[in-house]
Order: sequence, then C-alpha cells, then structure tokens
Amino acid sequence: MSAATTELVRLVDRITYGANRGWMRLAESMGYEAFIDWQLEPDRIDDGGLESALLELLPTLSMDAAALARHIFEEQNFGAAQRDLTIATLIRQIYSPRQLHERMVEFWSDHFNVTMNSAATGYFKFLEDRDLMRPLALGRFEDLLQADARSPAMLFYLDNYLSTADGPNENYAREMLELHTLGVDGGYTEDDIKETARVFTGWTIRQPASFFFAAGLHDYGTKTVLGQRFAPSGLSEGEALLSMIAAHESTARHIATKLCRRFVDDWPEPALVDKVAQAFSDSDGDIRITLKALLMDASVRARLPMKLKRPNEFSAAALRALEAELDAAVLTSHYDSLSAGGQLPFTWPAPNGYPDQRGYWQSTNGFLMRFNQAARWTDALADRSPVLREAARFASLDDQIDYLEQALRPSGLSGEARALLKRYSRRLSPEGRLQAMAGWILGSAETQWR
Repeated sequence: MSAATTELVRLVDRITYGANRGWMRLAESMGYEAFIDWQLEPDRIDDGGLESALLELLPTLSMDAAALARHIFEEQNFGAAQRDLTIATLIRQIYSPRQLHERMVEFWSDHFNVTMNSAATGYFKFLEDRDLMRPLALGRFEDLLQADARSPAMLFYLDNYLSTADGPNENYAREMLELHTLGVDGGYTEDDIKETARVFTGWTIRQPASFFFAAGLHDYGTKTVLGQRFAPSGLSEGEALLSMIAAHESTARHIATKLCRRFVDDWPEPALVDKVAQAFSDSDGDIRITLKALLMDASVRARLPMKLKRPNEFSAAALRALEAELDAAVLTSHYDSLSAGGQLPFTWPAPNGYPDQRGYWQSTNGFLMRFNQAARWTDALADRSPVLREAARFASLDDQIDYLEQALRPSGLSGEARALLKRYSRRLSPEGRLQAMAGWILGSAETQWR
C-alpha cells in the first residue's frame, strides 16, 4: 500500500464512523485535502434523501417546541423525544454522507453534555440537538458557547434556571469554566466561580422551551471575574463574560487538546496542541479552520491509529464496512451493542460527557464482547451484506481473504494477522467459513483502533 493511500485510510477512519469501499473510492478520487474540505462544508453535501426519510419516519423531528410539548406531555408520549433522537442519531452516524459533521455533533454533545434521563430532559435535549448543536457544530466556538448558555437543556440540567440574586446556583458557572471553556487548570479560582454564578442569575426558561432573562431575579451588584470588572448591566454582563472567556488563551488550549484527543491520540503531543490552539485563536474560534489545521498537520498524517474505538465507533464501523442496508434488525442490533457497551447516546450521567480515553473502554471482556458482536453481525447479514455476497463468489480461500481484507479492513492486515487468519480458516467447515472469517477481521484487535 502506498504512503498516500495509508494517509487516506487513516483520514477516513478519523473523520467518519468507519472507512469502507465506497468512502475509500471517494477519498481516493478527491485526494487528502479536498476530502477534508468537502466534509467541512456539510450543507453542500447531498445527503441522498436521508434527512427527508428521517422526517417521514420520525414526525417529531419537524415539530416546533410547542407541538412537541403537546405530543410528549399532553398526549402522554413521554419517551418520544428520547426514542426519536436516539434513532435519528444512530441512523445519521452510520448512513449520513455528512460524516465529519456527525462526528462534531457528537463531540460537542459530549463537551456540553446534557443527560436524557426524564421526559423533561429528553424534550429539552431533543430541541437543543436540532436547533443548536447541529447548526453550530462547525461554526464559531463563541456562537456555540453563547447559545449553549441560553439553551433550556443546559439551564435545566445544571439548575441555572433556578439561580437568583438571593440564591445564586454555582453548577453552571463551575462546569462552564472547568468543562466548557478554560479547563480545570485554566487559571480560575473559587471566587471566579462564585462571581460567574452571580453574573448568570436570572438566566432561566420560559415555557415551553425558550430562554428568558428574568431581570427581577438578577444580581445587579458589580462582579469581577478573572480580574475583569463587570458593571451592572443585566443580560449583557453574561454575554460579555462568555465572549471574554471564549477568546481566552486557556479556552483555546482546552478545546485544542480535546480535538486532538478525539481525532488523533489520547495523549496528544504538546507541539500539536500548541499549533491547533494557535489556529483556534487566530481564527476567532472558527471550528472549520481549527479542524483543518489539525488534520493537515504532518505529524497527524503520519500518525499510526492510536485511538481505541469507542463502542459506537466500533459498532458503526463494522456495519459500514459490511455495507449493511438500514432496516429494523440492523438498527436494533446496533442499539443493543451500544447498550451492552455502555454508550447509548445522551445517557452519560455526568456533565463531562462520555470518556474519550482508552483506559475507560479497554478491557478483556470488552474485546471479547466486540469480537462476539462482529461474529453475530456477519452471521446475521450473510445474505444481506453486499460484501459477503460478493466474497462468496470466490472459490479459493486466498481469494476470499484478499477480498474480505480489501473490503473490511482498507488499511490491510499485518503479515502475522493474515497468517493467523489462514490457519484459523482452515479449521472451519466450508459452511459458514466466509462469515467466520469476516467476523474475525471485523472483531480482531487491529480493527478496534482508528
């Protein structure tokens, strides 16, 4: 395999939910940089009718806040928001051609985590995903931060909707400084948290689901955050504070570190973080420019796969590799694998989002579970996967292995893995051998990294 093809395989695996034959053909026809540019402009990508199909399948996706509230609370469809947002998310991650956009929606959903654990949080999160996360996922960071601070989902999840001058609630202030912007070592103090909480008093929710500044509940005293004095001015105090923090050097480094960790390595090189943070600052927090600086970096292009796939990445990648057509059985199987792996969308209970380092996901039982999942999928999809159907046309074992390797593992098998697969396959009866070999490739240790 040429160095250019190796780079492309790594790129596609990094910015999509898994490389397969079709996506490799696209990447090879465009080249490395053009493929990135294409994915960074999701509105220009023909989605093949996916969003229209989702709207037809899930009518809640097009309901406004009032209609959705009636559907959930008055008509007692209490699980509708959680169910439909989960279904739409799983389908988009596997089948949307706007793959980098979907990966960034997931990134920000972890970053600004809101747990769907009730009808109310499901309702708010559903609207936040559609009206905030998806439109702003590849925009400017400050726009996302300002919108998130006004999001009923976040106001409800971190209790800021209850924060008043007489009883300022510090939950949002603490998580905003530690998780959303500056980072735990970002240079703020406990006093900064208390003062920030005072700034956001009166930021609350108007039913059914819109932001409302309750002037009568706001603390109109002077506040000082990070050495900056904020004169009493009401709503604009919070807007000015968010703008200042979005442009802070620590925020640039915090966001850059998390992007490097998500796309490249659990422990990114400081020089890479510095470069990405500089791109973030120089572009006024433009996520497209920041991402491109990261993905075009020479060290990233040469970097071996260092990220253990999280459960949703592993499951989606296997189904994409098999080119499984969407149906209820595939969707249910994908959902069950995420439930078993502990990563159903929007259900992480803490404000920090699902872990993004291998230490949390790596275990002997976890690898065994993934191997078994891959074996079940190849058995179940034997007649429905184009890859498996086409592989069955080859008579010789070597030809079948060559074909499966090219289709299911575009980066190729190591010599040792290939020899092991051949020894394994010779012990199998012809009936079911193809599916077993495909399951072996998809569940192997090498395939679990991106």
